[in-house]
Amino acid sequence: MKQRARCSSSHQPPKPLSPELDRRYHASVNALSKPAPVAHRRFEALDSLRGVCAILVVMFHMPVASHWRTWDFIQHAYLFVDYFFVLSGFVIAHAYAERLKTGADAGRFMVRRFGRIWPMHVLMLAAYVGLELARLAFHFDSAPPFTGDRSVWAIFTNLALIQAWHVHPHLTWNGPSWTLSAEWACYLIFAGLVLVAPKRFRWIGLVLAIIGGVLVVSYARRWMNTTYDFAVPRAVYGFFLGCLLQGLWMNIPRLKGLAATGLEIAAVVAVCLFVAWAEGPVTVAVTLVFVILVWVFAGEEGRVSRLLDHPALVTLGRWSFSIYMVHMFILTVMLIIARKLDWMPGGRRVDFGSVWLNDLFALGLFGFIVVIAVVAHNRVERPAQRLIDRWTKPKAA
Repeated sequence: MKQRARCSSSHQPPKPLSPELDRRYHASVNALSKPAPVAHRRFEALDSLRGVCAILVVMFHMPVASHWRTWDFIQHAYLFVDYFFVLSGFVIAHAYAERLKTGADAGRFMVRRFGRIWPMHVLMLAAYVGLELARLAFHFDSAPPFTGDRSVWAIFTNLALIQAWHVHPHLTWNGPSWTLSAEWACYLIFAGLVLVAPKRFRWIGLVLAIIGGVLVVSYARRWMNTTYDFAVPRAVYGFFLGCLLQGLWMNIPRLKGLAATGLEIAAVVAVCLFVAWAEGPVTVAVTLVFVILVWVFAGEEGRVSRLLDHPALVTLGRWSFSIYMVHMFILTVMLIIARKLDWMPGGRRVDFGSVWLNDLFALGLFGFIVVIAVVAHNRVERPAQRLIDRWTKPKAA
C-alpha cells in the first residue's frame, strides 16, 4: 500500500525542505515545460530578410550603369524600406508591449531605442561634416560647403532626430537617416499608447496606421517614395500595422511542413512581383504585402526559413543597419572621385563603356561598403548597444 501510494503521488512535487528549494524546484519545472520567453526571441529569418532588403536599397542607390540598374525591380527597390518599418513594429511590440508598465519603463525603452540608432547616425553625420570641412579647405568641387541639404541648421535637427518631421524641404546630410527620424517618432507614439491604453494600443495604432496611409496616398507627391515630408505618416503606417500583426500572430495557428514552405515561396514571389510592378498610388499597398511577408516568416516553419537561418544570412541581417547607414556616404565620396576622373560621361552614372566592367565595379564597390559597414558595426554599433544595455539594465532589488 505504501508503494502504491508513493507511485500514485509521484507526479506531485516533493515537499520542499525550505522556501529556497521550493523556488528552485518550480523554476526547474517551468524551464523544462515552457519555451524561452517570447519577448527574448530573435526572429532570425526576418532578420536575414532585413539584410537582403538593405542590399536591395544599396543597389537602388548605386549610381553605376550596371545590367540591373534598368530592372524595374531595382528601380522600385526604395520600397523595401517599408519592410523595415513593418518589422520594427512587429519586433518592438513583441519585446515591449507587456513590459512598459510605468513612466520609468517607457523612459528606459526610449533610451535603449535612442542608443540603438543614434551612435551610427552621429558617426555618419560626423563623416559628412568632415567632408564639408574638406570641401571648405580644398575646394574640390563647385558646391558651396554647409549650404542646401548640408546646412548648419540641419546638423541640429539631425542630432535631435527630427530632420524628417517636415522641418526641411529636402533630405539633409546622410539621406537614408530619414528613416531613423521617422521611426523615432513611432517609438514615442508607441511608448505613449502602451502606457495610456495597454490593452487597446494596437487598435488605436491601427487607426493611426490608416490615417498615415491615407495621408501618403492623398498628399505625398510621389506616394511611397516620400521621405522628408511625409516620412512620419509613412513610417506610422507600417510600424503600427506591424504592432497589430504581432498581436494577431500570437493567436493564429501556424502552418508547418510543406504547407509552410509553399506559403513562404508564394510570399517571396508576391513581394518580388509587386515591387517590380508597383508605381504611383498603388505603391501604398506595399506595406500590406510586407505585413503578409512578416506574418509568413515569423513562424520559421518552412524550408525557406531554414535557408534564411543560415549563419551567413543571419550575420548579414545583423550587419544590415550599418550597411544601410554607411552606404550613402561611400557613394557620395565615390561620385566626387568619379567626376574628377571623368568616369561619368552622361553626368549621372559611372560608365566605363562596358556594362560588364560596370557590373564588376559595382560589385567591388558593394564589397567595400560591406567591409566598412562591418568595421562600423564592430567598432561603433555593437559597443554602443552594450553600453546602453548596461546603463538601462534595471537595478536588482
